[in-house]
Amino acid sequence: MMQSAVAGDAMMLGLPRATALAAGSGNAPVTAAAAKEASRAAGARVVFESSSSVFGWAQQGVAGAAVCGLVLALRRRSSNRKPIVARGPTYGVFHEYKFRAKPGDKYRYRYSKDKLEPEFGVPPEAEGRVLRYGELMKKGTPQGPANYLKDKEHNGALADRSAQASRGALLLDCDGTLVETERDGHRVAFNRAFKEKGLDIEWEVELYGELLKTGGGKERMTRYFVDFNPKAWPFEDPPAKDHPEIMALHELKTKLFMDIVESGALPLREGVKELLSDAVAAGWDLAVCSTSNEKAVTTIVKTLLPEYAPKMKIFAGDMVKAKKPDPEIYTMAARELGVAPMKCVVVEDSNIGLRSGKAAGMQVVVTKSIYTEDEEFDGADLIVEGLDDVDFDEDIMIMLPQPEFA
Repeated sequence: MMQSAVAGDAMMLGLPRATALAAGSGNAPVTAAAAKEASRAAGARVVFESSSSVFGWAQQGVAGAAVCGLVLALRRRSSNRKPIVARGPTYGVFHEYKFRAKPGDKYRYRYSKDKLEPEFGVPPEAEGRVLRYGELMKKGTPQGPANYLKDKEHNGALADRSAQASRGALLLDCDGTLVETERDGHRVAFNRAFKEKGLDIEWEVELYGELLKTGGGKERMTRYFVDFNPKAWPFEDPPAKDHPEIMALHELKTKLFMDIVESGALPLREGVKELLSDAVAAGWDLAVCSTSNEKAVTTIVKTLLPEYAPKMKIFAGDMVKAKKPDPEIYTMAARELGVAPMKCVVVEDSNIGLRSGKAAGMQVVVTKSIYTEDEEFDGADLIVEGLDDVDFDEDIMIMLPQPEFA
């Protein structure tokens, strides 16, 4: 029993099993050297066990750090995913979107304020674009450089077609519309011509106003000699617009009228230049359509509107068979200009001019003059006291039909 106790004590001291058994068997005494060796072995075992414990703790720490890093990486990856309201040009939910700009991609990433418009207008809309309940739910695939250039070409062609569609013609009467020529121009020239030809005739202001209901100077004189003063006609042949004496009188009257115009005695009516300027800026064609002689109309345009004379065509009374209120002069103008009648806007000052323009299938603006302020203008599209009351964009442009392109 005593031997077993000695052997157990020896093993507790860290001695080898054989040594411990030997010590416990009693065959050999336990020497000081053996005890020292046993003590050294026991210390080494304690140090080894301590080192193993520290190494295990280190392993656990590394594993924990790896797990934490993995969790952080997963969270970071989740946070990089697109949110419900995207910061890109594709997945949007609300009506305002913010897009990250990229160099060279200004056509692709933009700040969109209008939820109903694609980034670069229409057409075409981006593929995959979704509108629901009046809200833009998805902007669709970005156009990219190639599609943008193609769309730009397409939009340019549409703009050209739109400009062509909005191109019209502004056709203006001359006497009473551009200039108040009737009372202080034509009437005075007629009276001077009568005097030079030795005729005792004087057209008063009121009488001339009545004669103006007949279009054309030669026709006006014929009416006067037939209906108002037959005794004043000094020739045997009845008066007619193609009578040599009537034609000679009218030629002299035209020369005298041009002298009056060139003297600067007849100014333009207010608003005329502004209206012409707006029409030219909009790309419209300009023309003067008058029952007067071509020379007289040309003189007025060149003298009072020299900057518009090169681009303003003249259509005069001696170029047509029938004068106003017949529509021939306006249909001729539309045909020569290459503009459909429905896209022509006529500016007149008289009832006969209004009837002529309407019979040609055109829109008519009436600007009242001295002699026509009391006339009836039923059927006119716009009636004003003067052209300074007319806004080209709001009053004239809207008169044209506006086609829609698919």
